[in-house]
Amino acid sequence: MIFKNARVITTKGIIETDFEVEEGKIKKIKKDIVGEGKDLSGYYVLPSVIDGHTHFNSRYLGGKEIIPTADDYKSGSEIATAGGITSIINFIDPLNKEVIEAVKDEMEKAKRTASIDYSFHLIIKRKDQINYLPEVIKMDVKSIKMFMAYKGSMQVDDETIYLVMKKAKELGVTVAIHAENGDIIEVLQNEYKDKKDAIYHALTRPVEVEEEAVNRASMIAYLTGVKAYIVHISSPTSLDIISYWRKKGAKIFSETCPHYLLFDDSYYLRSDGNRFIMSPPLRRKELREELVRKLHMVDTLGSDYSGFMSVYKDKALSYIEVPNGVSSTEFLVPTIMSFLFDNLITPEKVAEITSYNQIKLYNLKEKGFDEGKDADFTVIKREEWIVKDWHGKMDYSIYEGVKFKAKVIQTYLRGELTFDEDYKGSRGKLLKR
Repeated sequence: MIFKNARVITTKGIIETDFEVEEGKIKKIKKDIVGEGKDLSGYYVLPSVIDGHTHFNSRYLGGKEIIPTADDYKSGSEIATAGGITSIINFIDPLNKEVIEAVKDEMEKAKRTASIDYSFHLIIKRKDQINYLPEVIKMDVKSIKMFMAYKGSMQVDDETIYLVMKKAKELGVTVAIHAENGDIIEVLQNEYKDKKDAIYHALTRPVEVEEEAVNRASMIAYLTGVKAYIVHISSPTSLDIISYWRKKGAKIFSETCPHYLLFDDSYYLRSDGNRFIMSPPLRRKELREELVRKLHMVDTLGSDYSGFMSVYKDKALSYIEVPNGVSSTEFLVPTIMSFLFDNLITPEKVAEITSYNQIKLYNLKEKGFDEGKDADFTVIKREEWIVKDWHGKMDYSIYEGVKFKAKVIQTYLRGELTFDEDYKGSRGKLLKR
């Protein structure tokens, strides 16, 4: 099939071109390809959007009890596809299972039900789990995540971080870090022990506990030489810290999320403020605005999908008990494309943070807008619209009422139309890394 007159957003800017798709691959990229095709005049094409940070089919990772996310691979695929995303990298928490068994189980669940392409990060919580890494890598799970927060459930100490990073460097895999100082957070929570309201989630996780942990994680990455990245950055100063360590030679990268670019901590003052608790928390308006101004320093944009039904959020007796997270996946592309149309980010940077940098960071061999690569792309219309509903199982959304200037019209996975104002679905596959 030939796609005509496409305005393709690439790392070289917006390229006006035709492109031909055959057997799921991009066969040719060239102006004025001979033959009839689908006319994309007036639309924008964003190729190979990859969300490298989702928690579908998961649970609240910082909780003492099992609280499931609202969406699994089936409904999560619908969310992603409707938002123009064609590949995800999801997290595996072994819980009480042996590591290899947990990875096999999760892969099988995704294989049965995912309708987008997928891969995985393995969460490590103990030093002994390092021993499983060589076998996990053979299963094409080539990235690891550790938490510096959630003391008592997920948090690892600096020694573990160092040893895991050292082994990851040896094996050639990437390490993701949730950077918040969990020890200080616990102290602050104890100091505010009589406070229950959502705003105290932000007050007990001040921006400084993120910035300190970002510095510490970057230092350890520098010492070990591993390729690492800090997920869900909410502080503009964290970007400066990462820049400092990169200039020293660290292979350290940054990710932020749509919700940190659009919302501020005033949401915690609402009567339903518990629903918008995530970690790190939403920041003050001026910090949010500065983060937007520093988007040129960000390496990747991930949704950090961690959607929990309102019953779990609302019934919590204290902010400490609230399962953390929101569902941003469907609105990742509308957010960043609206910023493009508002001249807050360049087309080159949009391509980098939604696709190109993910491909490099995760070694996704079959993705990208090049001849011979998978024909994954989303068609976007420049149009103002207000969020009134959404896909998936969530019964509320932080994005309800938000006005965007970009709308996903169609999504193609390996040349197959999977979303056309309605979800059509497809068959996902494990990403080659």
